[in-house]
Amino acid sequence: MDEAKQTLLDLLEKIAKEQKYVNNTVDLKEVSAGGSNITSALFLSTIRADDKPDLKLFAKVALLNDHVRKITPMKCPFTTELYFYTKLKKQYERIEDKHNVIEDHRVRMPKLYGCCDEYLSETLVLEDLVAQGFENFDRQQPADLEYVTAAIDLMAKFHALSLAFHDDDPVSFKEASDTLTMDTSIIEEMTPIVKPKMVANALAAAKGENREKLEKFFKQEPCQLLKFTDTFRSKNRNILVHGVFKPNNLMHRRRDGKLEIVLMDFQLVFDGDPLRDLLYFIFTATDEAFRRSHYHAMLDLYHERLSEALRRFQIDVETVYPESMYRAQLEEYSMLGLTIAVTVLPLVLVEEEDIPKFDDDYKMDDIVVQGSKLYKERLNGVINNYVEWGLL
Repeated sequence: MDEAKQTLLDLLEKIAKEQKYVNNTVDLKEVSAGGSNITSALFLSTIRADDKPDLKLFAKVALLNDHVRKITPMKCPFTTELYFYTKLKKQYERIEDKHNVIEDHRVRMPKLYGCCDEYLSETLVLEDLVAQGFENFDRQQPADLEYVTAAIDLMAKFHALSLAFHDDDPVSFKEASDTLTMDTSIIEEMTPIVKPKMVANALAAAKGENREKLEKFFKQEPCQLLKFTDTFRSKNRNILVHGVFKPNNLMHRRRDGKLEIVLMDFQLVFDGDPLRDLLYFIFTATDEAFRRSHYHAMLDLYHERLSEALRRFQIDVETVYPESMYRAQLEEYSMLGLTIAVTVLPLVLVEEEDIPKFDDDYKMDDIVVQGSKLYKERLNGVINNYVEWGLL
């Protein structure tokens, strides 16, 4: 870590020179993610110089060592995020400029000040949003209707940018799509390794009759856990999804009475199914009571907001993602929320002391964590919803 920290200090000095901070001082402080980030060391930095405003920065430094990278059959998250910030984000901003999209309708993402792609020391230096009044969402709390509505609006705008990028420059889009396409074969190879532990943890968390219902769910053929893998296969080749659209990958503030949300952490952007983002968010951000009252309305809201966002780029949603296709996919993925609750939710709600340690003793199924007390409550809430919807 000392070597990686020195890489960050060198990068900060380079940024200071680029920003013309002469005779500068650089303050650097490591901060805790509180369990919301498990792959990076996080730092806050302030660059100071005479007659210049303090430059407040936020840095992410890779934590994954060589051993972890070799046994994990997934693309390194830093490779993807570096590509997103240095290539894709620029294309999205160009398209928004070309279509004169006003600030309120743009996808707010952090500004990149500098990066390093050196193996094992990958680093990103971004604007410090906390210094601008933004704060992280508490991953232990369920989101309310205002927050969910704003987040789904942001998600729809993010997906619309991908469709507009394809419409504007199909050749460059194909390059990005090919670069970010997920190899599902290695995910399928990983499933039998992690599945026994996932199933055991979920069954232990299920209460009473819910345990019997969950056992039947796991026995269904084809394997319902592989439905999560299906979301890595694009049904609409023109949409690049965020991949981990969840509350702790968002930051928010309230300005002039309006809730503003910024999208963060582009470590798993890929050419996949937009329902991956939508259902991933709903089932990691909300609780049983919220879904009972608003679930189907939120599904309607996504397609409505996608249509609105596409109109800003002079694209008709019915030509690129018609409602009939959307409804058919919702039917196909009708059980995906329960799969997400089993596969993803334990890690989203993990207690900080139970976060996997990515060291030389790390094994592939260590990513499957013991469910917290809150996880058990949320999982049973998902099962209750599915029973009420007549799906379980």
